[in-house]
Amino acid sequence: MAQGNAIFEPAWATEDQDRTPYHYAMLRLAEPVLMLAVFLVPYITWRIEPSYLFTLSDALFCIAAVLLLAGRGVAICPLGEWWVVWLSGIAALLFGFFMGSIVNGDALRWIIVAGQYGFAFAVLPSLLLREHRASLLGFATALVAGVTAMELFGTIVYHVTDGSYEQAKRFSFEFITGTHRLGAFMADANWNAAMIAMTVPFVLYLARVGRLNWIFTFGALGALCSGLLLSGSFSGFTSTALGALIFLLLDWGKRSAGTLVIIISLASAALSTGVALPSAFQNRVANALEQGDLNQAGTFTGRMELIHEAWGMVGETTLVGLGVDQFRVVSVSKAPVHNMYLLVWAEGGIISLIGWLLILFVPLGVAMRRFAFDRSAAALVVAVFVPFVVFSNASPHMYSRSWVVPLVLAIGIAITRPGPGKPVVAASME
Repeated sequence: MAQGNAIFEPAWATEDQDRTPYHYAMLRLAEPVLMLAVFLVPYITWRIEPSYLFTLSDALFCIAAVLLLAGRGVAICPLGEWWVVWLSGIAALLFGFFMGSIVNGDALRWIIVAGQYGFAFAVLPSLLLREHRASLLGFATALVAGVTAMELFGTIVYHVTDGSYEQAKRFSFEFITGTHRLGAFMADANWNAAMIAMTVPFVLYLARVGRLNWIFTFGALGALCSGLLLSGSFSGFTSTALGALIFLLLDWGKRSAGTLVIIISLASAALSTGVALPSAFQNRVANALEQGDLNQAGTFTGRMELIHEAWGMVGETTLVGLGVDQFRVVSVSKAPVHNMYLLVWAEGGIISLIGWLLILFVPLGVAMRRFAFDRSAAALVVAVFVPFVVFSNASPHMYSRSWVVPLVLAIGIAITRPGPGKPVVAASME
């Protein structure tokens, strides 16, 4: 905690006073590598080895880690005082999984999953977070550019191939699904929608702070909305709308009000002119909204059956869980429950569940403490956090970097200083 009225300023390894020109050269090399790694975060199918979740983006993060270590630029405590809570959550999550895997499951599988969670939640914050906000805004811009480019390309491919699963296979697995939904390079239509949902708040925030002009802002929003409609994801559509609305309301002002009016006007104009919605969106989302029947929202019914099965199982796994990836072994459906909380509880017991909840407490705590002093940054954290939580209720493990990087960047923007030599202070309290 900073002294006086200054809002907390993280402790960074970058404060090293003994750096030589060699160290600074390594840091300069690391910056574009990190930028490209963030740009490629959504390109999950671009893997070094197709069988493992280790993507080209992950490889670039590893290269950047070596360069940052050489330049003494790895953050020792990237989340400041929140770092203890964050690490405690990761430790509890993995310890519960470990106990369950040793007693009931597969210890080798625990090593793999622990490595994934450790890399995503412990290593990446130390690489990405910086003392000043300018660097993080650059990373946020790279994230927006990467997702926008993917959705734009996906939209073009979708219309050129007329939504053909077979023709789109040349680009990647499930680029367009068998039900004619756009998965793009995320390999899954719901994951693609989740990526969009967590990216839209960054577009609004970057426009709010002047990093994007109106042309790029609405161009990016147009590409993202096109990808969202083609994904045909009910969870993606509702969480995107909710995240955007939360950001605009929490950051309320003339600019946010104007943006909201323009978005509503454009959407109303499109609907009034009878623009045809993609069939996947019409069948899986629009019909469910019109009739108020969630049973029409894609695979909702199947997911609820797994959730009910997991709920009946967690009473026996409170102290010691089933072990990593063991739910699918004992499940009648032979599939993991698509609910992070029940999956963690079933496979890692109450210790893992507490650990996961501790991790989720950090973005909420940061947003609450920042709201009075930097409403836009606090709004960004909440707007990104909400889709993250929505999809954690509809997904198994959340260690994919496409989930973690947007959340970490949003938290980092909220806790860092606006610029060199400008500590974040409460002006009204000075």
